[in-house]
Formats: sequence, structure tokens, C-alpha cells
Amino acid sequence: MEKRRGKYVSVILILAVFLLLTVALLGQYGWMRNLSVKSELNILDNSVFDNADLSGVKDRETAESAGCLYVWDSEDENSNVFHEQITQIFQDMKVDYREIDLRDGSVIELEQYDIIVLGFTNYQENSELLLAAVDWMEAGGSLFLPQVPEGGSVYDWMSSHIGVMNMGKTYYSVSGIRIEEDFMLTGGASDYKIMYPFESALPVELNENCSVYIVTADEREIPVLWETQAEKGHVVAVNLGHYEKSYRGIYAMAYSLLSEYCVWPVVNSASFYLDGFPFPLPSDKNGYITDAYGEGMDTYSFYVREWWNDLLSLAGKYGIRYTGTIVENNDDEVEPPYEEKNSANRYQYFISSMLEAGGEAGMYGYNQQPLCLETSSLDPAELEKLPDYEKDLKLNYWNSVQDMADGLREAVRFCQTITEDITLQVYTPPSGILSEEGKRAVKEALPDIRSIAGSYFGQGYAAEQEYEVDENGMILTPRITSGCNFDESMKMSALSELNMHYVASHAMSPLDVLNPDAGAELGWPALYETLENYEKWLEGAAGNIRKHTGSEAAAAVQRFYYAAIDGKPAESGTDFYIDNFQDEAWFLIRFNKWEPEADKTEGGELFHLTGNLYLLKAEAESISVVKKG
Repeated sequence: MEKRRGKYVSVILILAVFLLLTVALLGQYGWMRNLSVKSELNILDNSVFDNADLSGVKDRETAESAGCLYVWDSEDENSNVFHEQITQIFQDMKVDYREIDLRDGSVIELEQYDIIVLGFTNYQENSELLLAAVDWMEAGGSLFLPQVPEGGSVYDWMSSHIGVMNMGKTYYSVSGIRIEEDFMLTGGASDYKIMYPFESALPVELNENCSVYIVTADEREIPVLWETQAEKGHVVAVNLGHYEKSYRGIYAMAYSLLSEYCVWPVVNSASFYLDGFPFPLPSDKNGYITDAYGEGMDTYSFYVREWWNDLLSLAGKYGIRYTGTIVENNDDEVEPPYEEKNSANRYQYFISSMLEAGGEAGMYGYNQQPLCLETSSLDPAELEKLPDYEKDLKLNYWNSVQDMADGLREAVRFCQTITEDITLQVYTPPSGILSEEGKRAVKEALPDIRSIAGSYFGQGYAAEQEYEVDENGMILTPRITSGCNFDESMKMSALSELNMHYVASHAMSPLDVLNPDAGAELGWPALYETLENYEKWLEGAAGNIRKHTGSEAAAAVQRFYYAAIDGKPAESGTDFYIDNFQDEAWFLIRFNKWEPEADKTEGGELFHLTGNLYLLKAEAESISVVKKG
């Protein structure tokens, strides 16, 4: 009898434990289904900006008056390349400028401008303008020479007026730059390598009156960026000769030296995207994983126990708030029917822990295939610009916009089986590729999507984005860096954009650890160390930058895009006025002539970053900054 009673007790205990586990699991599942993390910064309705005036930013060619004149030459190859970058810099910095192409034959009247930018290299051909520009500058103007000129007698004459004592006859290859402490946000690393150097700079020696902020990162330390006074005027020169998008921040910093102060809107946002995550976890073994963790580690266990736990640890250390964009299948099928092939249960742990850590879920797609038709306007010639491993990209074209939209609808339905209470506001296109037809499919199937996070640089089929709001109100939030294996180009790009837009945006795929072209042979421990080094650099360079999810980054870009600022002298300092102000706006500001009393700022807050560079938060449409002393 006692034995029988013991058996019953054992059975009851087992049932009780099972019941408790079931309740706990159901409770967790129910909690997860209703979990939503309140955004710190919300995307505003597009109607808020219906009356926003951006014409003053975009229509500079027809402006009757402006503070800055930009002169370029459409028949000068280097001038053409630089023109694409400097005009975007001016647009984003909201510079009040007028643009003149030397080939238009327009009369150039220098005296009505405060700043003149000479964006061409053929000095011999334009000697008359250069003579006039030097006279204008020495009478009190600010002259910006952002491009390395062709040598010749005109530059030989001009060099003495811009601080140059001696100059070599052949161009110098700049393999890296060394930045003076306190000039830019560098994260403590003063040297940055140039990935593809060529003979681009003039080997100059400057007189003692020049202030040099960047030199070549070698024993010669040839001046790359300097400023000097010339009689009553002021000159800033850049002797770099690299005009790609990844150097914009250097030219923006150079421009900021030209006036009493320079203030421009910024995004103030650091975001981290996990493209195609969560995803169907593979269950086999992979050599890159077993090499690092032993034969007992299968791929599924690696992602659950190692990869994801490491990323959560990284988020805890550095305040990262991941945006995981969900993919339903790992296949490349584009033909209907679009059906669920994987259990949603395996997604629930990743989604719940990501949301609990302050992250956000977005949309990647039904599968890994970009949204393109065979007739989409994609230029095959662009493939020649890709690395060899990317030239083998196989596109399975969708048959119609309707098919693309149906695939996305299936992905949304799948997401709702993971959690009912979810709004997908961010879309990250597979491989960075998104055709115009694909955009229509996204708009049709995903009405809640407010942001497309693609590639800042773009190559091959990937569309290049700027930080902006397009004509349909979609917010573009491109990623600057990607993967776990940072090359010198990515480091330069991260440096540049932190100083241009005060933004950091990184993306990685969970499949990178299986991809030899993404550094898989290094092993996840080494790749993780590289990621952490990037976060340490960002912490050191911009410790107060806001850590955002994808939708918050979009909200920050939306406010940045519409904000414009103007300053007027005041008795105690300068009063600033903001156009299109909503609830907040952020600006970088360099004070070249005086030092502010930061704690006396009214209408906002002023934060010291480095040297004479500050971060300004606007809390009202007018702000007063007080001079110290």
C-alpha cells in the first residue's frame, strides 16, 4: 500500500512540475506576444512637413544672393567628381550658396560673397579668376581651396598667398592621414589609412603662420589640411586629392573653419541592424564553427549559445539597440504559392530577448531574394565594379509586382504568428538591392514601413542612399559600415560620417560567420573582437551619441532633413533660429572666433565635444548662445 501511494505521489509531483512549466512557458509566450518597447523618438506624420520650405536648400543655381559662392568647371574631370560630393555636403549642411559653372560664361562678382570655394584644378586656364580671388581674399574674404591644383606658374604665384613656402614638382602618394588632436572626432586614433592611395597631393612646406590640422601619416608629414591668415583675409586649403563619398567629413570639417562660427544640422544617431534575423537556423555542422568550438558544436547550438549571447553581451556593454529584420525562409524561390516552411517557435526566443534588450523588429522579406523584376532598371555594367566574389550574385527575378507584394504579405502573416502586437516600420532590402518595382511592392504590402535602410555607398546592383526623405515621404537611413571584418575603407567612412552627420550605422548578417568572403575563416571569436573594437572606437569618439533602433534612427533623420538654422549677432553672443522645428533638432557647431558659455545656453543645451567643436541640442525654435567672458 505504501509503495502504491509512493508511486501516486511521484506521478503527482511530475504532473505538477509539468503543469508549472507549461504555465511558465505560456506566460512567457503571452508576455512576448504583447511585448512592445516604447520608442524614445517617434517618426512624425508626413503632413507635419507639408509646408516645409526646402527650396532655399535645393535651388542654389538661381539664388539671387548667398553667403557662399562655389565655382566649378564641368569640363574638368576632377572638378566633376568633386562637384557631386561638395553639393551634397552643402545641401546637408544647409549652406547658403550659389553655384557657377565656369563653362556657362557667367559674370562672377566676388564682392557680394563672404566665402568663395574654388572647386577646380586647372589653375592655368583660369588665371584671371584666381588673381581676382586672391585680391578679394586679402581684402577680407574667406577663400576655400578644397582641390589639389595642377602645377604651373599660376599656382607657383598663388602659393605664397596661401601659406606655402616650398613645393615639390611631382605629386605625392597619400597612404594615410594623421589628424591633430581636438580637430575632429577621432576616437583617439590619430592615424587613418587610405585603402587605395595614389599620387594625389602636392609635397608642400608651409610658413610658420599656418595652422595645420591634418598631415600625411608618415615620416614626411606633408600638410593635408591647413588654414592661414593673408593680410585681412583667410584661407583654408585641402591637399588630399581624394574626392570619394567616404571623405565628405574631412571637407565638411575644413569648410567649418571659414567663418566666425559654422553650424549645421546632424542626425545624432548610432544604429545597428541585423539583416535577415531572426532566420531559419541551420541544424547541420559547419567547419568554421567546429574549428573554433570543436566537433560537438552544431550550427543551431552555436547561434543560440554563442553568437546571440555574445551580441546581447555587446549590447549590454555599449547600449546597442538592435534592429533585427525578419526573413521567413532561406531559399530563393520567387514562384507562388508563398507558404510557411519553418516553425515560428524557433523565432520567439530571439525576438523576445531582442525586444527585452530594447531592440526592434523590422522586415527583410519572404526570403533572401531582392525585389527585382527581369525588366527592372538595373545596370549590368555596374557588376564590373564589384569584387570578384560578388560578381557571382544570382538574381532570381520575381515575375511581377503582385508576386513580390504577396511574398511580403506572407512574411507579415508569419511575423504575426510570432507576436501579434508588432508594427514593422523598417525595411532592409536583401543585398541592398531594391528596384523601383520593389519599392511599389513594399508600399503596397507593408503600409506601416516608414524607413528603408539600404547602403550609403552602393555598388553593383545595390542602390546608393543619402540621409533624406524621398518624394513619397519614405525616410532613407543608409548603413555606413557592414559585416564583422572592418577594412581601412570602412574605418575612414565611419570617421567621415561621424564628423559630417554625427551618425554611425552598422549592419551585419548572421550568415557572415559562415561566409568566407565576410571573414568566416577568422572565426567568430575574432570577428566578435573586431565588432567590440568598433564599438569601443565609437564610444571614445562620440560617447554621448544616441543609441537608436531603426525606426528611431528614421525619426532622427526626418528631423535632420527638414531642419535649417540661421544665426544673428546678439549683445551677449549669438541668437539662432530654426526653420521647420518640431520637438527637437541637433547641430554640430564650431566656434572659430570665441568660446561659448555652455551652461548659459537658452532654448537648448550645448555639449563640448573636442577643441572648439560642440554639439547643440535645440529644444525650441530659437536658441541663445552666450560668449564666455
